[in-house]
Amino acid sequence: MFWRFVLGALKLRRRRLFLAFCAMAVAGALATALFTVYSDVEKKLSEQFQAYGPNVVISGASGAITVPLAAVDEARKRGGSATPILYALDQLNGRPVGLTGIDAIPQYWHIEGARGPCMAGVSLGLKPRDFIQLRKLRCQIIGVVSTGAAEDNQIILPFATVAQLSGINDAASIIQVRMPANRIGELIKALPEADVRLVRALAETESNVVLKVRLALFVLLAIILVIVTISVSSNFGELVIERSKEIGILKAIGAAEFKIAALFAAESLILAILATLAGYMLGIFLAGWIDRSVFDSGFAVHFNPLVLILSGLVTFLVALSATGIATGRIWRIQPAIILRGE
Repeated sequence: MFWRFVLGALKLRRRRLFLAFCAMAVAGALATALFTVYSDVEKKLSEQFQAYGPNVVISGASGAITVPLAAVDEARKRGGSATPILYALDQLNGRPVGLTGIDAIPQYWHIEGARGPCMAGVSLGLKPRDFIQLRKLRCQIIGVVSTGAAEDNQIILPFATVAQLSGINDAASIIQVRMPANRIGELIKALPEADVRLVRALAETESNVVLKVRLALFVLLAIILVIVTISVSSNFGELVIERSKEIGILKAIGAAEFKIAALFAAESLILAILATLAGYMLGIFLAGWIDRSVFDSGFAVHFNPLVLILSGLVTFLVALSATGIATGRIWRIQPAIILRGE
């Protein structure tokens, strides 16, 4: 009997309840989108900050000029990307010249020409297609590097090439690391025999940006939920007024107020279930659009069960809060007054 009342009410008042359904679906969609963005915002922002260089530099401790390459594996185990760099000295046309051995050329380096296995710093006065002769290597310059740092005066070669020329094995001069700010402490503890230095300005900026973005997402979600709750509550409040005679009759024949309120709560929960499913489907597409628009990522739809659960909880919270506010009027309805038509 209870569910016959609920389903009958949904059928008879589907137009008005459709407005409540739309409002809850919007809440579910926005909650899904924000939770999806929130779940990987740190990774997305870290990818964006890669253009500004590493946030950690590992070097040899206690005056050591090299650091073991094992530190690269330690960084990668903790979700970081590590680039070993090896510095050495050689001779170019009888004059000393520095060598930089690196495989992953940073994106923020300005290069005239092409990126490749033999490049020269801009201060050396060389041009693309020039040939150079080192003591044990001859190669053609394919790009000229300008970084504003020591690389402007050096020859840039692959890491293995510099390691072979210098006779240094399984070690690097420094290791540049880009990793999540919340895992830097783990890396420092894992490498007690190395000097792990934080690029403080960049790391603090990244941490602050992540914190502020997450806070903004929570505040935005809270504001949206308050607005949606008010909207749904207003809708259900009008339903209570429209059904005053029905409520008066139920109270007159002995129905308790909380049982009548349970009818409205059941209607609200059914709408919440449908709105959760509809909002989740809409929200994951919205999250994909946000990733593409804000983070320049490719459009992708990610199905995440945890996000579905969280979105459902948010929608149910909105539904129950709105219903609780609206059904408070049930206790104020007097059967005798309502049935007299007053």
